[in-house]
Amino acid sequence: MVSVIRTPAATGLQPWPTDKMEPTVLSPHEFAVLLLVNDGAASDDLDRADVEALIERQLVTMECRGPDNCYARVTLQGYALLKASGHVRSSGRRAVAVSH
Repeated sequence: MVSVIRTPAATGLQPWPTDKMEPTVLSPHEFAVLLLVNDGAASDDLDRADVEALIERQLVTMECRGPDNCYARVTLQGYALLKASGHVRSSGRRAVAVSH
């Protein structure tokens, strides 16, 4: 039996741009920060680089209520990730930021 492997050139499709692919897996630090944000940790206590990475992936958003009162909030996508990984408490109801 002969198997035919179709290359992108044979199918007319463009190959995936490997130089522009972003990692799809959160680092352990980013996941820990997502858990902390979900638990209501103060934004000042969180690693800025991890928060920025979560904002980039649309898992967290920053909300400000005044010039000195900004805090991180989990988005719907972040909540779905936490729920899928089994890290959401079923008894407590948390407000989740809606992404636009």
